[in-house]
Amino acid sequence: MKTSNYLWAALATTTLSLSACSSDENENGMQPKEKTAKLELTLVGAPADSRATGTLPTTDESQINRLTVAVFTGATGNPVNALREFTGKDIKDAETGSGKTISILCEPGDEQMIYVVANASPALFAGVTNLAGFKAKLMLLSETTKVAGSGDATDAQKPSNLPMLGIVNKQNLTAGAEATATAELTRLVARVSISSIKTAFDKAGQFKDATFNVTGIYLKNANSSVNAEKIGSIPISGSDKANKYLYEAVASHTANTELTTPYYFYAFPNASATPTKLIIKGTFDADGTGSTSAPVTRYYPITINKKQANTTITGGEGTDKGSIAANTRYVLTAVIKGEGVDDDSKEIDPATLKLTVTVADWALTINQNVTFE
Repeated sequence: MKTSNYLWAALATTTLSLSACSSDENENGMQPKEKTAKLELTLVGAPADSRATGTLPTTDESQINRLTVAVFTGATGNPVNALREFTGKDIKDAETGSGKTISILCEPGDEQMIYVVANASPALFAGVTNLAGFKAKLMLLSETTKVAGSGDATDAQKPSNLPMLGIVNKQNLTAGAEATATAELTRLVARVSISSIKTAFDKAGQFKDATFNVTGIYLKNANSSVNAEKIGSIPISGSDKANKYLYEAVASHTANTELTTPYYFYAFPNASATPTKLIIKGTFDADGTGSTSAPVTRYYPITINKKQANTTITGGEGTDKGSIAANTRYVLTAVIKGEGVDDDSKEIDPATLKLTVTVADWALTINQNVTFE
C-alpha cells in the first residue's frame, strides 16, 4: 500500500484477430498438432475520470507485464486447444494506437472459449489440460507487491501488477479464414481507500476533551487468493509483523486534525460471512491530557460496503454483512465522535463512527462515509 498524488483508472479492452494458417513458429506451452489458426490479441486501455474525495497514484493500474492466453474447445470437458504465457518481447506494440499485440497458434473449431489472464504468477497455468483445471488455479494477492511483475514479493503493494481477466465465449475459428473478437479485460482486485479521517467529539458530552491520534491503517479478513470465477478465498489480515503489504503505519498525524493523506489497498472479492474490514488504529485519550486516564490503543473497524446506521453509501446499495466486488473502488471517509474498541475483531457501535462509502466500477467510484459517535 502506498500514498501519492494522482488518480487514473482504466479498463483494458482486448481485441482478438484470428486467421487460419500453417506455421512452424515455435510457441511456448501446449499447442495444436494439425491445422492451425493464428490468434492475434491486441490490448488497449482507456483512462477514467478523477474524483474529488482524494487523490491516489494509479497511472499504472492497467499495466500488463505477463499474459496467459488459453483457448478451450467446446468438446466435453472443454479440453485445452492452445495455451501460452507471454512476457517481454512476446507482447509487442500494436501497429496502430498505444495497445499491445500477441499471437498464438490454435486449432480451428467452433464455439471455442478464450480466457485471457494478466499479471498472474509465472507459469501458474502450466500443465492445465481443461477449463476446470484452469478455473481451479489461484491467483495470489502477494503478486500485487512485485514491481512490474518481476522479482520477489515485497512489503508494499504496487499499482503496476494487478491481476486481470477477460473471457470470450463461443468463438468460431475456421481454417483458411480470418475472424475478430473483442474481450474486456477487468481487474480481479478491488481498491479500498480512505481519504479523510477526522474527529468531532461533542463539546458537551462525555469525551468533550478527548483526543485521537491515528497510528495505523490496515485491512482485516482480506482474501489472499482468487480464481478465474472471481471467487476469493484464504482471508488474511495486515499488521506491522505479518502481511505488511496490507498495513500502513501513520507516523505524522497530529491528534484531532483531519488526516487527508489518502491510503489505499488492493483486495480480492469477498462476499463471505467474514467480510473484509478497513481498520483505523490509534491512540485515544479520554481527557486529552492523560491525567484522568492513560492514553490507550483503540480500533475503529469499518466493514466494507455494509449497510448500517450512520453509514452513507453512494454509487451502490451495500449489503447486510458487507462485501467486496472485483474491479470496484471503495472510497471511505470517517468521522470519529467516540471511543473505539480495544480489539479489532470486535464490532463497534455504529453511532461511534459516521461513514461514507462511494462504490463503483473502476471507471467510477463508490463512496462510504461513517461516523463513530
